[in-house]
Amino acid sequence: MSKAIELADRFTRELPNWPAGRLPTERELALRHGASTRTVQAALDLMRQKGIVESRPRSGLWRVGDIPRTTYVSSRVCADDLGVRLKTELVEGIYPWDCPLPSIKELAVRWKCHVQTVSKSLETAIAAGLLERRGRFHFPVRPKVQRKVSSPTLLCIGAAAGDGNFRIDSDRESDFLRELGAQATLAGLSLVRLGWQGQKIQPNPSIVGAVVTTWHFQETLEVSRELSRLKIPTCAVVGEHMMEGQPRDSRLHLHDLGYSSGIGSHLARHFLELGHTHFAYISPWHSSHWSRNRLRGIEEEAVRKGGRVEAFCLGGTSEWDRLGPASSDPVLIQKFPHSTLAKMVEGPSERVLDFVSAELGWNRIREDMAPLFEQAFASGATAWIGANDFCALTAVKWLRARGVDVPKAISIAGFDDTVEALRADLTSFRFSCASMARSMIHQILSPSTSSSMTRHEGMVVVRGTTAPPP
Repeated sequence: MSKAIELADRFTRELPNWPAGRLPTERELALRHGASTRTVQAALDLMRQKGIVESRPRSGLWRVGDIPRTTYVSSRVCADDLGVRLKTELVEGIYPWDCPLPSIKELAVRWKCHVQTVSKSLETAIAAGLLERRGRFHFPVRPKVQRKVSSPTLLCIGAAAGDGNFRIDSDRESDFLRELGAQATLAGLSLVRLGWQGQKIQPNPSIVGAVVTTWHFQETLEVSRELSRLKIPTCAVVGEHMMEGQPRDSRLHLHDLGYSSGIGSHLARHFLELGHTHFAYISPWHSSHWSRNRLRGIEEEAVRKGGRVEAFCLGGTSEWDRLGPASSDPVLIQKFPHSTLAKMVEGPSERVLDFVSAELGWNRIREDMAPLFEQAFASGATAWIGANDFCALTAVKWLRARGVDVPKAISIAGFDDTVEALRADLTSFRFSCASMARSMIHQILSPSTSSSMTRHEGMVVVRGTTAPPP
């Protein structure tokens, strides 16, 4: 039996497990199965002769009967729809203020329409004051302060750390605050951070709006009431569950960065395109909304395309389930008394104790996760998704310590795109902090009369821990 016939039989057997829609290209199939493109082409020709697959010029390969029919859509309707889409994307901060939009030809290719249709949609955005033309290029219009104030200020409110300063614990928080400061500067605003501990916020005519980062707030009701009293436009980083039962102010705009199920769908889609159909989701913090939503998105995308997902989770809420108790562990205090440490480091011992207690807490989390890895490995899943980068990186170390090749045997990805993910070459989901910062400033400086929820999903950053299944 020739190689092409063997490959055609193999493709036919695997076809029910391939994702729905357009099938992999000849080049992708060649790389996946270690064959030449000529052999793959011959195998596909045999499948076409048997009526299993079909193709259309410039449309790729499809199962027989699955090629979508082309329908005529009037350019007027399409231009109106694209105009609404473009205006929404500009308000949501998808396009940087200091960079031109892609050319009309590039947008026509991206939106799959005629260049004249793109031109009409751009004119709609220009008429709405969201876009301006400079020569051949189109730039998003930066929002401006509507009322005359000296030194317009954007107030950024977050939970206070132990020393009363603004609390920042994760890469995602620092990324967002850096982007918020940069975008505020571009809009002519100065950014002032406030570590909130329940105190009254004094009204100030220079404050044009507020941004609330609720990552470390257990309750958001008090800060919502305080900002409502100030009567200023406010944007808050929250999930919808955090606002349940709270009064909604028309000046309050909610922004979801990491709570929705959509980000799970994106990561599952990446694995499905590689050919994976059996997923393992690993999370030691599955009592949290964000973890459950990520799993839901993965399940919806995988099941819709013929895959299956198994979850290996614990009921924790966050890493503070372990880090908090570790900081007050009596054994730690006995073995490292403040007086002894102060003599060893010739100065304050708090930083050393903070480092040691953090390591103790993270080690306990790793111990909790070891049984989850055992169960995931026994399941036979070829695609592992960690609830965040820490879970994924810990899984990579666990597998490699047992001689498992990542990604040849098992592919792994996480969420957050941390510095550690970059160093370890981990595939991860990057949140769109820059677009959220631009969207917030746009809503504050161009206030509307109704509250809203804007979701910022982001993108999958593909690195060296994901590959086609063995």
